[in-house]
Amino acid sequence: MPDLSLVLGLSALWVLTTLGGLGNTVGYHRLLTHRSFVAPQWLRNMLILLGSSTGGSPVFWVALHRLHHLRSDAEGDPHSPIHGRWWAHCGWLIGVKHPVVCALFAVSGFGQQAAIVWHDIRRLAGRNPPTWRAMAKDLMKEPLLRVLDAPMVMPALFALQLTVAWAIAGPWGWVWLWALHVWLTNTSWAVNSICHLPTMGTQPFDTGEGSRDVPWMALVTLGESYHNGHHRYPRSARHGLDGGLDLSWWIISTLEARGVVTKVWLPKKYRPKAPTS
Repeated sequence: MPDLSLVLGLSALWVLTTLGGLGNTVGYHRLLTHRSFVAPQWLRNMLILLGSSTGGSPVFWVALHRLHHLRSDAEGDPHSPIHGRWWAHCGWLIGVKHPVVCALFAVSGFGQQAAIVWHDIRRLAGRNPPTWRAMAKDLMKEPLLRVLDAPMVMPALFALQLTVAWAIAGPWGWVWLWALHVWLTNTSWAVNSICHLPTMGTQPFDTGEGSRDVPWMALVTLGESYHNGHHRYPRSARHGLDGGLDLSWWIISTLEARGVVTKVWLPKKYRPKAPTS
């Protein structure tokens, strides 16, 4: 019979990875970056904080993603596979293309947090001015987002995670936290590295760049792997446009049905048809 503590640990890990993932896909991506729907402030703040558990500053994340759409698979795209699949996966975060170094960074779990610390140290030294804010001016009106974009705030939140994890389970708490970060960072990065490869998935829309729909990744990416459809209709709250598995869309549509979120945007041809009498 499975050890109860192991079952509870795995269950908690599944819940936390799902919530953290939704903070990234529903919060950072569909709400903040593309303004696919309107959420009340309490829900907006909750999604932002969930996303910040592993995603770094939401303003920085949004700015990079908007730049990705602007320069997709061309010079200026921060994480295109035109520079190599490992560069697209995580090498762009550390300026490295070597597969072994990138793979070690990917499995380090906390490597992205270390990169954020270095990013903020350089910023405090005046060597990394916040030029990214020009791509996300609409977000700078919100106090929470301004605070989360301030130097060393993200590292402080990560230190809080380490403290809480240790208080709950000692060294094993850090192991579970490492697993959470490994899963959430790599599933997010995989959309960049896999869903822009010509050998993967399909390209039902001619978008002029390399985005692909990769259905087998939909479960682990919470629907983000319908990436070609997303590049065709960036503002769409639904990525699995033809009925694919899109948990993020299921959450948004459920919240809409209950009146929690409003102004949910879908391409005209994919909007529900009005009932006929």
